[in-house]
Amino acid sequence: MSGFLSEAFSTRKAMQNAPTAGYMHELTDAELKGLQQCFLEMLKDIIRVCDENNICYMAAGGTALGSIRHKGFIPWDDDVDIIMPREDLNRFVSVFSQTLGDRYEMTSPNSPYPLESMITAVYKKNTLKTTFNAYGTPFPKGIHIDFFPIESIPKNKLVRTFKGITAMGLQFIAVSSLMYRFNSKEKKAFLCQTTPGKINYWLRETVGFLFSFRSYEKWGNLFDRFVRGKKDTGIWTVPTDFRHYFGHAMPKDVYYPPIKGRFEDITINLPHNPDEYLKNQYGDYMKIPPVEEREKHVTVDFCLDVAARENQKV
Repeated sequence: MSGFLSEAFSTRKAMQNAPTAGYMHELTDAELKGLQQCFLEMLKDIIRVCDENNICYMAAGGTALGSIRHKGFIPWDDDVDIIMPREDLNRFVSVFSQTLGDRYEMTSPNSPYPLESMITAVYKKNTLKTTFNAYGTPFPKGIHIDFFPIESIPKNKLVRTFKGITAMGLQFIAVSSLMYRFNSKEKKAFLCQTTPGKINYWLRETVGFLFSFRSYEKWGNLFDRFVRGKKDTGIWTVPTDFRHYFGHAMPKDVYYPPIKGRFEDITINLPHNPDEYLKNQYGDYMKIPPVEEREKHVTVDFCLDVAARENQKV
């Protein structure tokens, strides 16, 4: 029953468990290799900018796991995630235009850039990796890397619990408002293939409608401001990750200062205690999961060179 409820309340899980629709694109082995090579080139650009501007970053999630377990990409991985302490992320956003704006686009809350979700993302121009959520929206649709802010959270457990529950409520409202604003018959049909998916869809639509008296941008920006820690308490978390406010709450020294790790042909920053960080997220992280449990993201369109594809049509 817990799995059923989890899927009903989590759009992410509902999408992963829904049968693939005809308009979706499953990457071939060659496309996946090309995607990972593109990610590697993007990482090199991002790391250069961070090093030049003394900005702290760390590989997160499957990217950190890939560094530890595979010394590079997890063979089936199709995304890259980065975490940054809030102040470092703010500085990265502030220097983005002059350092990376010629080749990349950005979305980010509470910034000059569009708000596409509750996190910051950097998209490579002239590429496509259209996610299910971005399908039918005006947001950038290129191959992208996600940036999650690390926030300091209250030491007092009662205060922390209150803030965490409120943050999760605001996040649910913000995401529901975004989904309601950019709903489509394709998204409805895809999510409603399973019973938990139907519950999730109608729950998101109902909440989105009830809170549509404010724009999704205002809800997203409000959530982003609310989760920011006012002072360093020594307890850090990543409230925008899929486990939300409480899932990654750990002592600061699990995250900081970063250490170096190998990732393909480059060196990348990792959380200070990668063992504790990865155990928190994956449990026995050195165990290779069976094929049916390997996470993949729903892709609607994919292209490494949009201009070349368009020229072929002429």
